Amino acid sequence: MSTRARACAVLIATAFLIVFAKPNGHAQAVNATLVGNITDSSGAMIGGATVSIQETSTGIGRVTTTNSSGNYTFPNLPPGTYSVTAEMPGFKKEVRPNVEVAVNSTVRVDLALQPGAVNETVEITAAPPALKTDRSDVGDKIETVQVQELPVGGANRNFQGLMALIPGTVRPHRDHSEFFNAQDTLSTEVNGQSREYNQLMIEGVNDDERTGLLQIYVPPAEAIQTVDVTTSNYDAEFGRAGGAVTNVTLKSGTNQFHGSAYEYNRVSAFAARSYFNRPPKPFPGSTYNYYGATIGGPILKGKTFFFFDFLRISDIRGQYNRVTVPTDAFRSGDLRLSPAAGGTNIYDPNTGNPDGTGRQQFSCNGVLNVICNIDPISQKILALVPHANLQGVTNNYEQNTQLRKTPNSFDVKLDHNWSASDRLAFRYSRAVQNVFQQPIFGLAGGPANGAFQGTGVQHEQSGALNETHIFSPTLLLETRAGIGHYRNLAHNADFGSKASDALGIPGVNLSDFTSGLTGIRILGINGDPPNPLVGYSASLPWDRGETNINFVSNLTKIQGNHVIKWGADIRRLRDDLVQAQTFSPRGRFDFGTGTTALNNCPAGSPKGCKSLPTGIANNFAAFLIDRPTEVGRDVSIVSGSWRETEAFFYGQDAWHASSKLTVTGGLRWELYLPPTPSHSGGYSNYDPINNVLVIAGIGGNPINLGRKTYYKYFAPRFGLAYRLREKTVFRGGFGISYEPFTNNQYAFNFPIRQNQDFKQANSFALPVLNGQVATMATGFPPPTPIAISPGGTVTPNSSETYTVVDKQFQQPYVESWNFAMQHALPWNFVLDLAYVGNHGVKIPVAYDLNAATAPSLNPDGSIQANNCVQGNSTRPLCNRFGRSGNTMFLFRPTTSNYNSLQVKFDHKWKNGFLLTTSYTWGKALAYRSDIGADDGAPSIYLDFRRNYSIESRNRLHTFVQSFVYELPFGKQKPFLATGWASWILGGWGVSGVLTRMSGTPLHFIADGKLLSASGTTQTPIQIAPFRRLGGIDTNLWFDPSSFVQPTTPGALGNMSRYAFTGPGFFNLDAAFFRNFPIGERAGLELRAEAFSITNTPQFSNPNASRTSPDFGHVTSVDTAGGIGGGNRSIELSAKVTF
Repeated sequence: MSTRARACAVLIATAFLIVFAKPNGHAQAVNATLVGNITDSSGAMIGGATVSIQETSTGIGRVTTTNSSGNYTFPNLPPGTYSVTAEMPGFKKEVRPNVEVAVNSTVRVDLALQPGAVNETVEITAAPPALKTDRSDVGDKIETVQVQELPVGGANRNFQGLMALIPGTVRPHRDHSEFFNAQDTLSTEVNGQSREYNQLMIEGVNDDERTGLLQIYVPPAEAIQTVDVTTSNYDAEFGRAGGAVTNVTLKSGTNQFHGSAYEYNRVSAFAARSYFNRPPKPFPGSTYNYYGATIGGPILKGKTFFFFDFLRISDIRGQYNRVTVPTDAFRSGDLRLSPAAGGTNIYDPNTGNPDGTGRQQFSCNGVLNVICNIDPISQKILALVPHANLQGVTNNYEQNTQLRKTPNSFDVKLDHNWSASDRLAFRYSRAVQNVFQQPIFGLAGGPANGAFQGTGVQHEQSGALNETHIFSPTLLLETRAGIGHYRNLAHNADFGSKASDALGIPGVNLSDFTSGLTGIRILGINGDPPNPLVGYSASLPWDRGETNINFVSNLTKIQGNHVIKWGADIRRLRDDLVQAQTFSPRGRFDFGTGTTALNNCPAGSPKGCKSLPTGIANNFAAFLIDRPTEVGRDVSIVSGSWRETEAFFYGQDAWHASSKLTVTGGLRWELYLPPTPSHSGGYSNYDPINNVLVIAGIGGNPINLGRKTYYKYFAPRFGLAYRLREKTVFRGGFGISYEPFTNNQYAFNFPIRQNQDFKQANSFALPVLNGQVATMATGFPPPTPIAISPGGTVTPNSSETYTVVDKQFQQPYVESWNFAMQHALPWNFVLDLAYVGNHGVKIPVAYDLNAATAPSLNPDGSIQANNCVQGNSTRPLCNRFGRSGNTMFLFRPTTSNYNSLQVKFDHKWKNGFLLTTSYTWGKALAYRSDIGADDGAPSIYLDFRRNYSIESRNRLHTFVQSFVYELPFGKQKPFLATGWASWILGGWGVSGVLTRMSGTPLHFIADGKLLSASGTTQTPIQIAPFRRLGGIDTNLWFDPSSFVQPTTPGALGNMSRYAFTGPGFFNLDAAFFRNFPIGERAGLELRAEAFSITNTPQFSNPNASRTSPDFGHVTSVDTAGGIGGGNRSIELSAKVTF
């Protein structure tokens, strides 16, 4: 039987068992559980007592009886506020109202019946301690009041900005461009694990966008009821994660109509300047409007309910840009610069020898370093570039631009109760975002904003059906099905034009996909690697789409004191992409130093010969005479696609061993079928043994490229919770959770991405492809797809980067554990102390098989001029096949470790007051270069163990506190409830989020020319202890004299990948609001929010490049490291509720 057939048989058999076998599963993802004991006044358990519950806002209820141990359980409850009633002949009826039950929680309500007549009722108003008495998982909930009342900094009042309130999380941050992440997903790393190991759900349905590790649909704040976050030791129902499992529940309708209409406004007139944007620099204007409405209520009272919300955002964001443009002298061909300004001599490549020796210096009318004859194409390009408006050769042009975004979204939710035993829920969510990034040079694009300049549109759809059937009070079935779809398009601003043809660069604009201006990069300016002087990001254009289909079925069986759970979760993932990112479909011309430099150290020169200095003048001279150093163009032949099926099955038993002890044990089995393309020829895998590309589904090659399916992914879970006394609970747990394969690079390898790459024979020569010299004037030859042999293989381009997927790849997993103590304090405060740790096993690292295993040195100890000479190279694949391109192996398995103390001190929302406090002391160690990266390539190959270090986003100390406080004055408050004082002092409130964190690690690098080891990043040599000075801007943050540049050829510095830490983080976001009652059921809230109210700048890490003139200096504020902080901004809002 084939692998796929065997896998299908397993799926079918398991599905059959789920439907027809003895049910013993129970779902918590969209529901909750209410448990308790019924005793008499002496504490003896009462069996056979009738326990009934009723949800306050809908009137829907359920009834059960206690077992012989006096226990009762209500599983699969919709979240809400319940009234719990216990009855028994010979005893008074006892009622506990206002019991809050949240998603993925187990709430305990114990009742002690008093002797008396059954028609007598005792109502208990005192709330039990807010303790987690019957669960061992780690996590927390973000409630409605927090989402709506706390000032949520960052993008679009995104609830993910509040993930920082959860212990073990790092500061939420925004990844990808405004086009790709148009929905403004925020990411966070949890308990030392990468963001790719988080699981995102809406009401129990998968909401992951796997390509960019984003959330497909981000619900608006006004629509959210609860955000449930589990960070460790998940129930067996949950998996496919090593970080956080986050589940968002939307609001539902009730028996009363409720709704709101709101608008939030933020303008730059109320904003402070950034620390480094001081007068007289221009201050760009911005306007932000966030407005919408919600309404929910009954369609049929007590039976059918609806909820609807609508949101529209208008975000016009001013941007200050400072870039480099050619000076007027450079434009005219005068490339003379003083030595202090980096002046160098420029040489004519039309003179001398092919190896760059013997060249004559440029002169015009007898003046050296001046070019008279400027290429006509270069002149046309310069006409598109504005003149400098600031002094200097670099950073001499400033200009404001605008980013304009107009997201729109809505949600529809219906809840229908067919009967007391059947409940159906339906949800449909849709969003559209339109994005326009204004180019700094008009239709010529330019280097600002990473050259992502143009238009984008994104569509998101998310829908789900959920049905719960109650066979009996002890037997329940819950089934849900959902789909999430994401479509994202982005175009360069001049898409559709023949701009390259108009300049005289032939062979570029062949179709809409290749339309627009080719990229012109002058090396050494506008970034490293540089953004184009004219043109656009190589990533543009693109057309990507993803569809996730999810089916879940869970059953619950209550057997005595056991709540047994069993279920399945089946997922189908579809990912499609049309994009070419290496050079861009429009092509790219790079102009560097080699073609206008003099080679004064040719082969055979004595050891120690020093090359003549080169610089920006050489690079720009190459552009003026149309002599590039590298030319390339992407050729898109086939659209990329990814198809994958995942299946998860679990069983779990929660044993209420006594009224004080709950023991939970579970086992989860996960199946990951190898991904496939949508058609034959859609994938390839580089074979490093035979130096061929193997094409999927052609010539007998399997469609999944032969990746093995593993059937032994078993994940045990164990936990216990013990009530030492009424106000103290001890919890502990251990579990294994597998993590998904998220990297899809081999889905977009050849033949998806082919390119024409013109290479230099040496660093002084002109690039050549198939005997043709590459210049702007010659342009590109017609694209010719590479032929695939009948055997399904292709001879690879020796210089191109390829991906190697391990056919024996096994899923990484995380072993997690925790031990916690929770204690209820006076005045409704709760203290939670926890030790949380994990150990990552087979954590994937993308490993370059062609990285040098030793420095490339000549026998005399000097560095080799060319580190890739077949038969004489320290690069393994170069030595065997003459291959110079990187060859990324997915993946080399590694390990990780995380240990932390996590503390919570909370006061849940009650009587107008909420306080949450979280503190984490945590240390994460791993081989990955960045826990936010999707492949985590190492940076040191010569001594691989040095990659094992502090993870790049790790902060040793993290303290976050949130608060909401309504002043106790005014109507329905304890003080000044009537009269004029009520009108003046009533309705006021304040809320805020205070954050204090230590810094993130520094990544020290040095010049690697003398190391001569491809793949390894050189490090400095530390010669003295690290000395923090704490200066900003022109003052040093640390003492640079503790580090020196290695000067011995082939010598690696002595530092690990990450060491020491940069500036810490302090921020306070605050809101001030006042509520005005309108009649009995409506109200108006006026609100002012101040993000970074103290205007405390959050500085980036200091420059840690030993050869940089800014080494040891902090030169920028942290805009990419996460949301919150920075320059103060003020937002005003008004909201009407009813």
